[in-house]
Amino acid sequence: MIKNNNKFILKAKRRRLIKRIAIIIIILAVGGVIFAIKSNFFNIKKVAILGNPIMSGEDVKSRTENLIGQNIFFINKKNIINEAKKNPYVENVEIKKVYPKQVDIKVSEKQGIYCVEKDGYKYVLDSGSLLLEKTDTVENRKLVNIIGINLKDVGLGNKTVDNTRMLAFLDIFYQITKNNPTNYNIDSIDVTDLMNIKIYIGKVEGKLGNDENIPDKMNKLLHIIENPNIGIVEGYIDVGFNGTPVYYKKGR
Repeated sequence: MIKNNNKFILKAKRRRLIKRIAIIIIILAVGGVIFAIKSNFFNIKKVAILGNPIMSGEDVKSRTENLIGQNIFFINKKNIINEAKKNPYVENVEIKKVYPKQVDIKVSEKQGIYCVEKDGYKYVLDSGSLLLEKTDTVENRKLVNIIGINLKDVGLGNKTVDNTRMLAFLDIFYQITKNNPTNYNIDSIDVTDLMNIKIYIGKVEGKLGNDENIPDKMNKLLHIIENPNIGIVEGYIDVGFNGTPVYYKKGR
């Protein structure tokens, strides 16, 4: 009988101890939440823009400065991402909280590939014809000038071309410029007639013919230009037909 009483007493003490511990944990948790909400300790003091976003970094920074002073626990990541993506150059945004006072915003950008002159302005496009920028000058920027393309009147961040054939051509040329193994950059492309496409590298005109087999044609053309035995710096190269390319060196 005495042993049973002792067991009941021990169980009762254990329950009271567990209850006290649970109450203490709840009090600490509630206190921690109140501290996190009310204390300045978790107010953001720094917003870091990461990823080296050359074209959009300053704009994203100005758009997210309102985070300074906010409680780090209550910032809305979706709103931050949507605000950053108002800049047409922004492709992807990642948000990371660095407790207790910093937010890191990692930005990856769309790349300006093409430039089209229209109405006295320079329209900068990505590989999919999205309008990234409308500006007065693109000096010192490695963009391929597109001649003879018709752009829709759209706002920044929107697609300027609907023609699927032209879109496919632009994407192919983006891959070519990105993977170009030579030191020769394509200055401009004339797509006025897709059956008679011309490209310009320095003072050399490349005649591509139609928009079929563009990678193969460009490979032949670039090999001729970089061949020191040929040494063409001005003239034309015709690769727009089956067979051995024809070239003309001015001043030979």
